[in-house]
Amino acid sequence: MDRRTFLQRSGGLAALLAGAQLVGGDPLEGGVAGAAARLVPADFPVGTPILVLIDLAGGNDATNLVIDPNDPWYYDQRQGHGAIAIAADQLLPLKGTTKALNPAFAWLAKRYATAGDVAFVLGSGENVAHEFSHFAAQHYRQAASFSPSVTTGWLGRFNDLMAPRSPFASVSTSGVHPALLAAQTPVLSVPSVQNFDFTIGWEWQDDFRAALQQMAVPSWAKGSGGLAAQQNLASTLTAQVAVAGAWNETVANTFDSTDIAQQLSTAALLIAAGIPSRTYVVTYGSFDTHAGEDAAEDTLFGNLDAALGQFFAAIEATPRAADVVVLCTSEFGRQQTANDSAGTDHGQAGLDLLVGKKVRGGLYGLPPKTAPADRLDDALVPTVDFRSTYATVLNHLTGSTAVAQELLFGTFEDLGCFR
Repeated sequence: MDRRTFLQRSGGLAALLAGAQLVGGDPLEGGVAGAAARLVPADFPVGTPILVLIDLAGGNDATNLVIDPNDPWYYDQRQGHGAIAIAADQLLPLKGTTKALNPAFAWLAKRYATAGDVAFVLGSGENVAHEFSHFAAQHYRQAASFSPSVTTGWLGRFNDLMAPRSPFASVSTSGVHPALLAAQTPVLSVPSVQNFDFTIGWEWQDDFRAALQQMAVPSWAKGSGGLAAQQNLASTLTAQVAVAGAWNETVANTFDSTDIAQQLSTAALLIAAGIPSRTYVVTYGSFDTHAGEDAAEDTLFGNLDAALGQFFAAIEATPRAADVVVLCTSEFGRQQTANDSAGTDHGQAGLDLLVGKKVRGGLYGLPPKTAPADRLDDALVPTVDFRSTYATVLNHLTGSTAVAQELLFGTFEDLGCFR
């Protein structure tokens, strides 16, 4: 087939790194490996902050993660969690506080007590739209905006500012996460480091690569469309080589086979290999626990806790140990009153979790009021704007409050969660 038809039919491949631009000359001069090496910038030294965002998709029941054992409304049978409330004698105390953790978070409770670098932002949510729809609430969180005209994600805008057009600026481990969508900068989707390669029969592999490499040089590109295709193909080839080169079987074998562990394994491998991404997004769930919440949470929370432990063990064996911070967030919390299916329906106030050596451990924000008269349609009313958590993280990543103001379209409180 001719080149135009080939490009049309391989649109998914070209779109992998759509918008990436390489500057000057033959992008594959010296071979693909040489180009990959040139794309890893020298200005990504140890000490550069890196964010790993874990999106607890579906609406995590924050009330069952950080628990107040002295709150009668939590245990109330008619207007509380009732039968799905965690018994007080099973809870894991949060050292130095009156709160406790769900018993599934054994590693997190120990980390909080010993390392002092675990922070919980209580009452995180939004008091603008009071949205109970997954789709709208996720958009607000991902865009950090309530305007339908905003089509970029808050981390995508960060990458447009800090690493414009870099094919390595961001990594999504499950599809392309909307928080990473940018105006200029591509999203690198890496479902598997070990198998990050072109899927094609072995008998065509060499010819396929040769065709791609031929089209990735500027000699054939004519017009803006051809140039864009050339740049995208060059970026795709170099990214493939760099990511595949990050595979480390010894490190990978320290992770469980669960979905969340494998996604965090991908992030750990790329960070350890020096891939210059400052923003990773992991999607985990579903936390949409309308029924059978107690059993679902045992698995969801237990797997998350184990994966976090494995991730930090891997990261702390690298020079990047102090660079990485993990942020766990969800589009909203859940209702305070359990439903008739031993679950909870869509709510409002949730919580954000931060872990990392630069995190100042503790409880931040005010816990939502739980009395029925203080609820909004049985949902706990947020006490902290989720954009304050984002501002806090952006201030840490950039060292500038002005950047957060620009990226979040306003001024939001820095919660003081970082050392």
